[in-house]
Amino acid sequence: MTKTNKIILIGLCVIALQAIGIAAIAQESLMKTLDTDHDGLISLKEAAGHAKLLEQFSIIDVNEDGYISMDELNASEISKG
Repeated sequence: MTKTNKIILIGLCVIALQAIGIAAIAQESLMKTLDTDHDGLISLKEAAGHAKLLEQFSIIDVNEDGYISMDELNASEISKG
């Protein structure tokens, strides 16, 4: 592998890690915005504040407990924007 290829690979890794970090920040922001009772979960009632999340609630709520946890939110592609 040439030096140029290594530099390109490192650059792509940095970009990928930044994208992951930005997505995590967006999910945390969404949780803070919608979790009005501050229990660390988003209920169906709380999800009403976000149309896309509400639409996909049953898909994101993998364990079917009626709440979306931070882990479930992170596994989804939903973000605040």
